[in-house]
Amino acid sequence: MKELKETVKTKEKGFLSIIYDLFRSLKLTIALLILLALLSIIGTLIAQNASRMEYIQRYGIGLYEVLNFFNLFDMYHSLWFSAILLLLVINLITCSTHRLPGIFSQISRGSGELEDGMLKGLPYVEKVQIRDPTNKGENIHSSLKKWFKSWRRIETEKTITLYSEKGKYSRLGVPITHLSILIILIGGIIGSLYGFRGHVEILKGETVNQVYLRTKDGDVPKPIDFSVRCDDFKVNYYNLPGKEKYVKDYTSLLSILENGKQVLKSTVQVNHPLHYKRLAFYQASYGTLSDVTIGIQWKGKKEKSTLEAQEGATIAIPNSNILIRILKYAPQVDNFGEGVQVVLFRPGQEPQPLWLLKNFSKLNEQRGDQFLLTFEGVTSQEYTGLQVTKDPGVWVVWIGCGLMIFGLIVSFFFSHQRVWVRIPKGPGGEIVLAGSANKNRLGFEKTFGELVHGVRSLEKQ
Repeated sequence: MKELKETVKTKEKGFLSIIYDLFRSLKLTIALLILLALLSIIGTLIAQNASRMEYIQRYGIGLYEVLNFFNLFDMYHSLWFSAILLLLVINLITCSTHRLPGIFSQISRGSGELEDGMLKGLPYVEKVQIRDPTNKGENIHSSLKKWFKSWRRIETEKTITLYSEKGKYSRLGVPITHLSILIILIGGIIGSLYGFRGHVEILKGETVNQVYLRTKDGDVPKPIDFSVRCDDFKVNYYNLPGKEKYVKDYTSLLSILENGKQVLKSTVQVNHPLHYKRLAFYQASYGTLSDVTIGIQWKGKKEKSTLEAQEGATIAIPNSNILIRILKYAPQVDNFGEGVQVVLFRPGQEPQPLWLLKNFSKLNEQRGDQFLLTFEGVTSQEYTGLQVTKDPGVWVVWIGCGLMIFGLIVSFFFSHQRVWVRIPKGPGGEIVLAGSANKNRLGFEKTFGELVHGVRSLEKQ
């Protein structure tokens, strides 16, 4: 029975050891980073959080269903993407915990006597024959301070060992870099869970208290704790010859209102957002919003009624079960003048698109429908398009980025260097110099050579 239990424990230990070795593997780290890079490319090529109709028009219904099944239209919030990030987090933690004991041991261990057994494991060892080394100990010590400022003295019955090191904390560069990646991932997760990215279009003089989040099922309104008013909007053009106009910049003058009172007023332009209550308003776009007037005249009746709607709106035709959607207004339709494109929706029938031309209203009679549609006019207003973001994890990410830069500087530009000089007591004998460096070994080899040369030159004094 005891042998069976021991066998089970051995198998469990072996399984856990395999899992531990897998998660501390550098190969797993590289594989996860490559996978995340490839997924980021896919996320760039496939527009995220667009509307369902846009995806179907671009990919077709079949490919849309496949891509939607794998949640590639909102991949950064998918469970499988979060699982990959979690694997990377576990991998980094496992690698760090595996290496940290050895790193702290190397940092905390003190200097000791340079024993003969240590010489085999040190990459740089030189022996210098010198007469009466004991009397020249102080001279040797002074000479060594040219290369290493701080030296420790370890004295035994037979020898005096001088020991110095610098850059011992440089070994923490890799764990610091690992920690910075974890902090960046945590900041990204915080932003993903508690932040959002939306948009809003505001007409000049209009006030809004909500923004819109793009999803594949359409724009979803999201209320905010205050109101935003567009006091003014301007588009500046380059002063160039010719009829073509090229936009130089565009700016919005926004006011923040709370309880009906103005609490902040600021000009927003590209790359210069307005920040208020952890929300950032970026100047993203601009355009013209057209209010279209359409006339409706039923057959056999002289009266004509009118409907007004904005571009993109869908309204019902009075006294019928027919809907009409205003697609877009065009100042010039194939040299026929002004026109508006609409779509008629009848129950159980395919949508019917058509153009209504202002100068050729009689053309619509050829449809033979029960009513006549005419384009009566349009009024246009400019609007400012703002991107609205909330990312509570952004400062965590910035802290992680700063820590990463610090960790990389420590890792690549600092070296842990150690030097021993063993001086025998009494006449005769040889001075043993030994050293090691974990990085920049060519530079350390030059320094070590100068140090040896300095000790050799003492023999001539």
